[in-house]
Amino acid sequence: MPTTADVLIVGASTRAAAFSAARAGLRPRCLDQYADADLTDLCPTSRFDPLEDEARLDQMAAAHDCPSWFYTGPLENHPGLIERLKPAGPLLGNGPETLRAIRDPWRVAASLARNGLAGPSLARVSERPPAPGRWLLKPLASAGGRSIFRAEESAARADASFYYQEFVDGPTLSALYVAAEGRARLLGVARQFQGAPEAPFLYRGGIGPWPVSNATTTRLRLLGEVLAAEFALIGLFGVDFILNDDEPWPIEVNPRYTASVEILELAMGRALLRDHVLACAEGRLPEAFESSASRIVGKRILYARQRLVTPPIAVPGRSADLFAVPSIADVPWPGTTIDTLEPIMTVFATATTAEICAARLDQIEAEWMERLERAGERR
Repeated sequence: MPTTADVLIVGASTRAAAFSAARAGLRPRCLDQYADADLTDLCPTSRFDPLEDEARLDQMAAAHDCPSWFYTGPLENHPGLIERLKPAGPLLGNGPETLRAIRDPWRVAASLARNGLAGPSLARVSERPPAPGRWLLKPLASAGGRSIFRAEESAARADASFYYQEFVDGPTLSALYVAAEGRARLLGVARQFQGAPEAPFLYRGGIGPWPVSNATTTRLRLLGEVLAAEFALIGLFGVDFILNDDEPWPIEVNPRYTASVEILELAMGRALLRDHVLACAEGRLPEAFESSASRIVGKRILYARQRLVTPPIAVPGRSADLFAVPSIADVPWPGTTIDTLEPIMTVFATATTAEICAARLDQIEAEWMERLERAGERR
């Protein structure tokens, strides 16, 4: 695939992937649930409603007439929809059969066990979680940490669309890989932010690159190789994991462009979507490279704490430097009504250390939330 070609991106939020595509020299076009102001400023974008437009999403995709396409979250939970989108052109990413396999927590757990890798225990809702122990209740079609709860607090929510996963102590991180021909290369690690009222495991952004020990790096490389080989993964994929001592405990595999791609791209100054295209279109992994970074980059998703109507927010001017870190992104249109716990926008910070970066994000988040909520009160 030429690196100057048009590419269609389909997902709930495609803004980060569209800017990644631009950094890789591609010309993005997007089908997006929000069609935020900065996305439409970058490229042609069609907004779709996931409930009303699902039946015609294939027609909307074909109308863009791009030579290839890929998806962002949460389309990995809908392999049937990926199948229906075949008329949109060659897929740069994992197809329906791979999705059905890698998004099956029991198949992933069996693979980890066969290869001597740590993994949390699982139980079906019909079995009740074994005792003793601490358990999470997770949806089989999880996305962004929504609808994940501690089992003891959520028994009334349990049905066949959920399962139990053992709770593991430790920080939550995400490893990013690129895969081709049954091989995988570890690209970097990011720390994740989680938690909001009534959504304790909601994804709120991250910081990267995040340093891990040599022992952890070795285990992460093995983990990527195992998953790539046994599930025939291709292109960019991420593994969310809990770090317990030096051992990574995988809790979810995201077989697509992930939120960590943007963080690591901006920190390393490397167009990782170019590696994705080479892997998917030509079956090639990138040459080994030193994944060093000159800065720490963090992003924080702001969620509405109450229903609000967004005021006018200026879209940041685009820099000639495609790796310049924006101050804000995912900018909503003025007058957009945003319900409680729905995303408003994203803020960024850079620093020389993760601690300073996190502190800056906390401050920026507080300032923006105060501004947005005050503006909402005046409307």
